[in-house]
Amino acid sequence: ASLAVILNFTLAQVPAWWGPALTVAIMAAAALVAGWWVLHLWNREVVLYEFGFSYREGGRVVPFLYPEIASLRQRAERLSYFGGLVRREVYRFTLTTIRGERIVPGSRYRRVAELGVRLEERLNHSLLPIVQERLARGERIPFSDTLRLSAGGLHDGERTLSWDDFGGFRIAGGQLAALDRGGATWFSLPLPDVDNAALLLELTRSRRPRQDAPA
Repeated sequence: ASLAVILNFTLAQVPAWWGPALTVAIMAAAALVAGWWVLHLWNREVVLYEFGFSYREGGRVVPFLYPEIASLRQRAERLSYFGGLVRREVYRFTLTTIRGERIVPGSRYRRVAELGVRLEERLNHSLLPIVQERLARGERIPFSDTLRLSAGGLHDGERTLSWDDFGGFRIAGGQLAALDRGGATWFSLPLPDVDNAALLLELTRSRRPRQDAPA
């Protein structure tokens, strides 16, 4: 509306033939941009159900079952502006399906933090028995571009950290670090680069060797 008022008192008042024509062209371009925004950015929605969820983008709604999702990556940042006077939190989730499709809900969604928590819980519940079955078959399960988990330990390329030498994970400074039994960092990477971080922690928790009780 503001654009129409401005054009009405500027370009539209030009007596030459190109004044009204340019006004119409600018209004048409603005309408196209607004229409694209409404269809592709504004009307987005994720609805969770017991066995899956639906993803809406514009007028298109696509249903997914939880077993169709191969991985979830999460990014959370706290941004500040004007010397810390203005602060806001930015969330971004990247869902990758077993077919390689990607869904990226971000901060444009209302209650996106709550969405991430609930989605992670339901995905873990669905993925856990699948992963356990694959581990029993001797497979290595990917949790990042290089990190793998197997029944024998953690693997990073040609390196292996057996469960007997595994000292747990440490999360600090936005990094996830796998430690050896002596507490040294064996492998680390940024948390946003970890696939299914909560599932990884759950699977490794029971595999960490117990420390010998003090005499």
